This record gives sequence, C-alpha cells and structure tokens, in this order.
Amino acid sequence: MSVAPKSDESAVADLRYTPAQTHSEYPEVPMRRFIHSAVVCIALIFLTAGLSLAEDGATIYTESCAMCHDGGSDRAPSREALRQMSPDRVLAALESGPMISMANRRSPAERRALAEFVTGKSFAQPLDTTPAPKALCTGAPGNFANPLAGPVWNGWGVTSSNTRYQGAAAAGLTAASVPRLKVRWAFGFPGDLSANAQPVVAGGRVFVGSPSGLVYSLSAATGCIHWYFQAASGVRAAVTIARIETGSGARFAAFFGDLAANVYALDAATGKLLWKTKIDNYPLARATGSVVFYNGRLYVGVASGEEIASVPADYECCRFRGSLVALNAATGDQVWRTYTITEEAQPTRKNKAGTQMWGPSGAPIWTSPAIDPQRNVLYVTTGDNYSDPPTANSDAFMALDRDTGKILWSRQVTAADAYNSACRMPDKANCPRFERP
Repeated sequence: MSVAPKSDESAVADLRYTPAQTHSEYPEVPMRRFIHSAVVCIALIFLTAGLSLAEDGATIYTESCAMCHDGGSDRAPSREALRQMSPDRVLAALESGPMISMANRRSPAERRALAEFVTGKSFAQPLDTTPAPKALCTGAPGNFANPLAGPVWNGWGVTSSNTRYQGAAAAGLTAASVPRLKVRWAFGFPGDLSANAQPVVAGGRVFVGSPSGLVYSLSAATGCIHWYFQAASGVRAAVTIARIETGSGARFAAFFGDLAANVYALDAATGKLLWKTKIDNYPLARATGSVVFYNGRLYVGVASGEEIASVPADYECCRFRGSLVALNAATGDQVWRTYTITEEAQPTRKNKAGTQMWGPSGAPIWTSPAIDPQRNVLYVTTGDNYSDPPTANSDAFMALDRDTGKILWSRQVTAADAYNSACRMPDKANCPRFERP
C-alpha cells in the first residue's frame, strides 16, 4: 500500500476558504433549483440572528443551528451524526460545502468554534484517516499492467463520447440474472454522511472518491483497500484511468478533480501523486464533472459554489464565470482555457441593502465533456447565470475546437435565466429577478 499525503484575492468580501459534488450540483430540472433543505433552514435562522454572537460554539449552535439539527429537519444531520464527524469535516462543510450560505459571514474563529462544539473534538487532535489494518489488502496486489484490457467502467461516460453503455459481454450479466444479484461486500466512508462520486472499475479494482476528499483503490473482489489518497477537498466526480508517458516511462494514471478546483494525477497502481494543478483561483471554484482524457490531454469543466454563497444581502453577487480547461495529462500544465462568458463581471446596480451587484456571472460547467473525434470537437453544457445581465451561453450546449478551445457554436435552451439561492429566501435582495425591471 502507498499513501499520498494530504487565490487569488477575490473581490468577494471577507471570503477566505481553506482547502478542505455527479455532474450537476442541482440535479432537478432546471438543475440549479435544488438546494439542500438543511441549508435553507439554517440560512433562514442565520439571516435573522445577526452577526453579533460571541465566538462561542454552543451559543452559535443554539441560536443558529439547533432548530434544524435538533428538530428533525429533513436531511439535516442530527447531533449524534455530527458527533461522529471530525471538526475538519464540519469546517469543510461550512467553508466549501453545503453550509456556505450560513457560514460565509461568520469569522474563521466562529466557524472553528462551531465545528469543535458540534463534534465534541478539538482541532488540536489530528485528523486520523488511516484505515483499520483489517481493511487493507494483504499479499501481492495482483497484475495491473493494463487495467483497461479487461472489464471496465471508466470515468463518467465509459467512452470519451459519454455513451454510458456497457455491453452484455463486458458486464458479464444478462437481464435475467439481475434479480438474483446479492451484496458481496460493502465499504463505508469514515466520517461521511453521504456518497456522491460514481465508482470506476478497472484492472480488478474499484476507484472512488468521498465527500471528505479521500480517494480509494479497492479490490473489486473483496472491497479491501489497495491504497488511499487524501485530496485537499471533497471529490464528487468519477475517476478517469488513462495511460500517459512520463520521464520514467509509460504508466497508468488515475485523474480526478475536487471541490477546491484542484485536478490530480495519481499512479493508478500505487496511489503516488504524479501532479496536482489548480484550475481556477476563484475562492468558490470547484470541479464537479469528471475529467475526460483524449490523446494526451485532460478536459475539465469549472463550476462554483457562488450560487449558494450569494444568499446574504451584503454579499456582492456575483463574479464567477464558468470555463473549460485543457491540461497536458503528463504534466498538469494548462494548454488552453475558454470561458463560457467572454467578459469579466462589472458593477451593475446596488440592491435594496445598498450592496454593489456585479455581472454577468455564472454559466458554470457542471458536466463531463463529450468528444467527437471525427469533427475534433468537444461538447459541454452550461448552467444558469448567477446575476444580471443574462448571457447567451448560459443553459446552453456549446461546441469547442479540441485543439484550441475556440467556441464553434452555442445553442441556448433557456434564455434570460439568472438565478441564485437568494431567490428562495424571504430576503430576496440578491435575487436577479426580484429587482429586475
């Protein structure tokens, strides 16, 4: 077993995120309408509680969190569930996860105090991600010379065209045998309350990431751990396995992105870090869609959590803009970047609280790109705008030249769709539609 170790100054006032979701952050139709019910409940309480609370975890919890977490709110973790987590895990949820809209106006000290209170643990106690010895594979790791030669489900779409189809011969199943399937083994993610990333199967192993940022290589036969790796933030996307050429020769790499907008390449056999690249320095940027490998390059879309973070009326919404990035798969170096919104955000109006608004923004790429080899084209889909004015490339299908990133064409499906999570709150000051003429 081999274990790998664990911004720009933005105009987003008072946001400082430390490194700590599957191809749509909001899977309903329209996609972005989804928001975690616990976020809504806590955010409502927080907005009326004021910002003058002392930096005391118990006080903050009682006045801002207890109604949901002690009151049985749908999908809000109970106190008992929170006590099973580490303070690092809770802090990640507050600073880069589903609790952003509650915590982004809290001071770092208040967030840390709250994380320590709800878990009953101190940050002075180091986070132990070491699996129990009985969870590790024993004996020789087995042949991994060509993991893509046998039965495989690789990346999000299986093929670079995202066909997401597995033939009967490769699956080893028939329709008649499906009702007779039984659980062979189960694997739990320590300290996590959910699982988002699609597992990948290659070379007799299962590769999967977790909300806490641990990425595992498991035995497909038994579920034991061949290796594990701690990423800087949560991993929602599927891992992609591909062969690359390095200075020490050819090897198979495991590629994935995290919720802090990092992309990684690991040695797929051992878990050793080959490279790590930051694909966007915006504090709320993230990679939610699986990377796609083709002819020595990786293609990855960039999304963000700003749609949720924009709830408070004093938040200057919004400046993030989505993009597609091409990387050299052997080195992690950027080859090109294409923004879904050409122009940078500019000051627009002031909301009813007197806060400066910005736009255009949004049009994130939540999805995994699809490749058309015959036309040498990449296809992606985009999300909504976060603020006014709306743009032509939001909620759209886009085609880009694979070599250069040049936009070849764009087809918008829903026009004038500017939305953020403030639109669901009683105080809709930051909702684009609320003050739109």
